Amino acid sequence: MKDSLLALEDRLAQGQDFERLLHPDFFEFGHSGRRWSRAEVLAELSGAGGTPARADVQAIDLTPGCWLLSWRSLGPRPAWRSSIWQHGAAGWQMRFHQATPIP
Repeated sequence: MKDSLLALEDRLAQGQDFERLLHPDFFEFGHSGRRWSRAEVLAELSGAGGTPARADVQAIDLTPGCWLLSWRSLGPRPAWRSSIWQHGAAGWQMRFHQATPIP
């Protein structure tokens, strides 16, 4: 499951499938500390980004159809990242994301 969820994370990082992959109730605590709604994320994020380098990846089965993915992003703005993925009628969708900067 970890590889499947990381592939979905990569699609989002590359600017693909936001409408499909973000749950209707999605929200995020961003790298800046700001809370983002789904609508704000959809308005701000567009175009291709890049696939981030990662370390310390963990995938934890929280309940049937709900997984927590956590990892450390590498590069010029390293951060601990976590996301909750929920499986439903629309397939796998990200319900929550958080990025905590690493000083």
